[in-house]
Amino acid sequence: MRGVQFRLMVSASVAALGVCATAGSATAQTSGSTAKAPADTAAVSEIVVTGVRASLRSAQAIKRNADQVVDSIQAQDIGKLPDANTTEALQRVTGVQIQRRYGEGATDFDHRTQPAIAVRGLTQVQNFLDGRAVYSASGGRAFDLEGVPPELLAGIDVYKNAPANIIEGGVGGAVNLRTRLPFDSPKRVLSATFRGNYYDRVRKNGGSISGLYSDRFDTSIGEIGVLVNAVLSKSRYRQDGFLAGPFAAVQPGSIASAPANAQIPYGFEIYDDTGDRKRLGVAAAVQWKPSDTLLLTAQYQRTKYWFNRTGAYYYDFNNRSNVTDANGNVTSYGTDPLPGASFAFNDEGYATKGALQNQTFETGRYDQQLWSQSQNFTLNAAWTPTERFKANFDAQYLKSYYNADRNGHVLSLYSQSGQTGLTAPHKSIVDFDLTGKYPRWEVRDASVLNNPANYTTPYMADSLQRNDADTLSFAADVEYDLEGGFFDKLRGGARYSDNSIDLRGTWHGVCITTLGPDANCSAPNGTPLVPLSAHPELSMPGPSMRWFDGNTVKGGILYPAFPKGDGVWAQTKALYALFGAQTQDAFGPRDLNSQTEKTYTGWAIADYAGEVAGVQIDGGLGVRVVRTEATSTGTLIDANGGASPIDVSKTYTRALPSFNLRAKLTDTIQARFAFSKGLARANFDQLSTNVTLNRPDTNGVLTASSGNPALRPIESDNYDLTAEWYFSDTGSLTAGVFYKKVDGFLASGHVDRTFNGQVYDVSTVVNTGSGTVKGLEVGYQQFFDFLPGLLGGLGVQANYTYVDSSVTNPFFSAGSDSSEQLPLEKLSKNSYNLIGLYQKGPVSGRLAYNWRSSYLDQTSGSGANGLAQYAKPYASLDASLSVDINDHVAFSVDAVNLNNRMNVLYIGTPAAPLQYQLNDRRFGVALRITY
Repeated sequence: MRGVQFRLMVSASVAALGVCATAGSATAQTSGSTAKAPADTAAVSEIVVTGVRASLRSAQAIKRNADQVVDSIQAQDIGKLPDANTTEALQRVTGVQIQRRYGEGATDFDHRTQPAIAVRGLTQVQNFLDGRAVYSASGGRAFDLEGVPPELLAGIDVYKNAPANIIEGGVGGAVNLRTRLPFDSPKRVLSATFRGNYYDRVRKNGGSISGLYSDRFDTSIGEIGVLVNAVLSKSRYRQDGFLAGPFAAVQPGSIASAPANAQIPYGFEIYDDTGDRKRLGVAAAVQWKPSDTLLLTAQYQRTKYWFNRTGAYYYDFNNRSNVTDANGNVTSYGTDPLPGASFAFNDEGYATKGALQNQTFETGRYDQQLWSQSQNFTLNAAWTPTERFKANFDAQYLKSYYNADRNGHVLSLYSQSGQTGLTAPHKSIVDFDLTGKYPRWEVRDASVLNNPANYTTPYMADSLQRNDADTLSFAADVEYDLEGGFFDKLRGGARYSDNSIDLRGTWHGVCITTLGPDANCSAPNGTPLVPLSAHPELSMPGPSMRWFDGNTVKGGILYPAFPKGDGVWAQTKALYALFGAQTQDAFGPRDLNSQTEKTYTGWAIADYAGEVAGVQIDGGLGVRVVRTEATSTGTLIDANGGASPIDVSKTYTRALPSFNLRAKLTDTIQARFAFSKGLARANFDQLSTNVTLNRPDTNGVLTASSGNPALRPIESDNYDLTAEWYFSDTGSLTAGVFYKKVDGFLASGHVDRTFNGQVYDVSTVVNTGSGTVKGLEVGYQQFFDFLPGLLGGLGVQANYTYVDSSVTNPFFSAGSDSSEQLPLEKLSKNSYNLIGLYQKGPVSGRLAYNWRSSYLDQTSGSGANGLAQYAKPYASLDASLSVDINDHVAFSVDAVNLNNRMNVLYIGTPAAPLQYQLNDRRFGVALRITY
């Protein structure tokens, strides 16, 4: 057989973990968290399969035999998940939607606590590594999935309605990343993969190298298995962005033939984002089976991630906006159409073509360097003293850090402080056209934008982040088979975890005028700014070559540049030194927050099996009880800069029942019903105690900003009903409906709180209310073996998800006491995957199309009047082809984003576009050697 052999045991307790085993080997650990399905009543059989068919067969066996609602992705071979990014692989799972940033499935650099994935519309998803809870030190609850090299994984499981033995923490579901173990294979395995990638927009190369060694040894003290898997990769990207707006009303009569509801943009912006990622992954494991009743497993996983980003922006900065009175009537217009210019409008009154006058610009450069690491040390003992009794003991130590250096540097076409678009010396006329495939804007006199003599250097910024997190956990589980009766098995366990995290972060900005650096930006209007000519090395030409495929700002612009230095922080310090300023190199009291979180958990499940009206049923009835003790230590900063410590504690206990029922209607058709209660704790950065009190404003109002350590967890009631038809070992048709009732969603808002005997209007995060999520999932997969000849290798995998949601957010409408019902952020109501498959002889291939409908991107975006920000529908097309040259060597090619998709955001209505974005197409070749 070509490639690595996958031996699938129909024994569900193995299949539900995705663990390959040979007869007589012990099953993998559960840690009180991983899914375990009851043993199938059918006889155990062994099937040897490889490649695409192997991955589909294994994933289908997991779904079919599990005791809960679960979907899986299996690696087609060692080092070969079906996508080149761990996050991107998850988009193929029914009910999972992902975010894309910087050319890959990823989250935004400035919002690292926001997960890149949502399961059934909810981003509160628990993350597991080999069944154990993990999180990164960014300040959120999610593991940094984009930092995990996909070559390290054997597969991914997505649990959608978790029973009592699954560690709590996700109301959306749970994602389990599975690495390999030495006892997965019956013999020695040696594998190496060499991969090269080309990124067409940035025009640079990347690649990866990975290797795996696994072997088993019979010794005088029992069988011992050893495995080492390592990956080092580098990727590149360029992200081109074009922004319009926000749109606002125009003065009546200022545009000939304009509709009564005419709106035009204030101005335009581009951003030119480039960078690279590096990933290091190591997974090592030792398994020792000293007897038939005991299996000891020690594992070590390390993932290290480097992300380097250069974000260059060129944006209108006119210092003008429409002013309205208390009745909403415009009293002063900031929009500025060019008199006599030809305009075109869409049916909703938004300008699609036209010209703007009195446009002036600034350009900003924000370089960012991130490096993070997680190390996971685990020890597990699986003990089976009798055929009826099993015990499992597990210990875990997770240590993580998250570091980031950031800076900012601005060049401006203003010459003095306090200028506006009407008084600036370097105004432009801008022509724009948003009607074609590629929107564009241009200035009529390009020399205004590309001449260094027109620029000043008004602002710079620096930022440091240094977070650390540790987790120590212990779990013990037992399982006892009963003889006869309706209840055939009792399971239970206990878990203790001790989490600690230290959040450290600064943000420091400095205005530069001829008076010198000023952190308060308090220079009087009319103070001259420092001309770029004093430091001409602080600019560089832009945009990048064929930016936005060469369709806008073709006359050239300038971006800020930094002095030479080894890394972002050295360059930042060199910039500050030029102007006699100092970076903030140390953390002050306002920059620090420390938290601890201890959980004490007990759970129990009674598994049952029997026959009702001639139908075989099985399932489990369970409950998980968890007590959480949390502390948050920070600082209160008063209006005079004085600091005093704050220490807040919170304790709460929750009972989380669950019920699962499976009915085997025929040998191939089954149905499920599942219910569970879930909870998701707030992110650590949201639980910060730090409070900053501000001086009274001109009206005497006292304001403050704060985290909220009193936040209660988000809680959900989860219901699932499925029908599943498995007509072959790689063929199935499944459907399911689900309903979630969620309480305690988090939102930013303002509340009144008393400090030092005075009431402050505090900007913070609060639990806002309830919401519902309901939907439908349909999945189908099959190989068409009945077709003649080479056509018999064709197959298809398809799934569709419909999700409808509404959330109470009382802070959406500024100043309103009424609630607004909105869909969840980042949730598309409709999404689907359509994947064409092929495997015949030495050739296998895949053509994957992923589509999602429009979705709410942010409840408070860049638009005016409190309108929400949405994303238009988009699709991606990816392809891969692999040829086994012989039993040991395979060659493959692949491509990502073949359709060169355009991602578009809009404000309120698709007629008011906000942002257009283009990313690289990624082309790769790989050579894989396996013995």
